[in-house]
Amino acid sequence: MIILLAMEREIQQLKLQIEETVHHSFLIKHIPKPEVDEYKLYFLHYILNKTILAPNVKEQLIITTMLVQTALDIHENIPDYTGVDRPSIGMDSQLSILAGDYFSGLYYSILANIEEREYITLLATAIKQINELKMNLYYMENETPEDYLETRKQIQSLLIKYIAEHVQVVQEIHVIEEILFTNEIINNITNSFELEKQDILEKQVNKTKGMIDKLSERQKQDFMQILDSIIYQHTSSEME
Repeated sequence: MIILLAMEREIQQLKLQIEETVHHSFLIKHIPKPEVDEYKLYFLHYILNKTILAPNVKEQLIITTMLVQTALDIHENIPDYTGVDRPSIGMDSQLSILAGDYFSGLYYSILANIEEREYITLLATAIKQINELKMNLYYMENETPEDYLETRKQIQSLLIKYIAEHVQVVQEIHVIEEILFTNEIINNITNSFELEKQDILEKQVNKTKGMIDKLSERQKQDFMQILDSIIYQHTSSEME
């Protein structure tokens, strides 16, 4: 994944630190290497760079939030994982669950070491709400397709939204939500509720572009680059 922005080097350095943090010699032999979502990483970096927090605090907040996101993603990708023990669950799935819990737990130690305990509570609250949304999604029966898509959107952006609201950098959060949801539609949304994915994606892209057009020129340039990168990856994969 390539993010065509001037701060790409700093983003990549943060990504490398996250990958080094989640590297575990035993787990890595038995489960796929955890993926770091560069788009979410970019937006966390973007939001926290607008604060007056000390550079080391910003860096650790980004790393810990992405550790939580990586853990949530690992749990999400376990077949039929609902957060409860199942006798029939395979060894790889058991290790993935443990890996997700391990990565999630790392953020307690990191934030405690830099004495940012308020963020431990903040992230724990976000995790709780995300898991509640996932359970709602899992047992969704009578809700409309719009409800389904809205829940998926909330799950994707809730961690970043919690951080943005806490540091009071909320001007662009609604646009960020739509960009992340565009990426979610492309990579993870199937034809649930008999919806046509291409129609959903086209409407989502148009909606997101309309919101980006209302931003300042600098924000418009940066955010459109990210959206174009997401769409380009989708177009390239479709052509392969």
